[in-house]
Amino acid sequence: MKHTYLRTIAFSTVAGLAMGFASLSTAAQPSAYSAGQKAPSFQAKTTDGKTVKFPSDYKGKVVLLDFWATWCPPCRAEMPNVTAAYQKLHEKGFEILGISLDKAGAGQTLADFTKSNNMSWPQVYDGKYWKTALAEQYGIHSIPRPILVDGDTGLIIAEGTDARGDKLVPAAEKALAGKKK
Repeated sequence: MKHTYLRTIAFSTVAGLAMGFASLSTAAQPSAYSAGQKAPSFQAKTTDGKTVKFPSDYKGKVVLLDFWATWCPPCRAEMPNVTAAYQKLHEKGFEILGISLDKAGAGQTLADFTKSNNMSWPQVYDGKYWKTALAEQYGIHSIPRPILVDGDTGLIIAEGTDARGDKLVPAAEKALAGKKK
């Protein structure tokens, strides 16, 4: 009985430590920018070969910079919500620019995934994984990392969990309503 008790304590301790370490490694880390700050401007090529100039190409719009990857389970889980927001708000001035942190050689996987998930918005992909130029510029250390930006001012409206899940549509709607004034 004493050995059973000791095994239970040892197992509980190891399990607790493992869960603690797991939560540390998967905890969302903030990006280098937060709401109220100006989003850095950039120029990048999309997967369809077009050059996008951010934020100047998005005047009069509200833009979601969506840092994500096809290999990321939380990103994939969030995508139906992002797609629904786009379908609901696109005609009102809501745009998305996907920034893929997929690895080199994943261009076809990215194209197949975006097509099969009705993701008609442009994607930026350079195959550099965590060293993707825009991810480094924005200080991205965890994904998904959405950053909602006012296309006129370049100011960040919301980011991280404040621009995900059930908070994305209300944040975008509020920003779009402010554009009509």
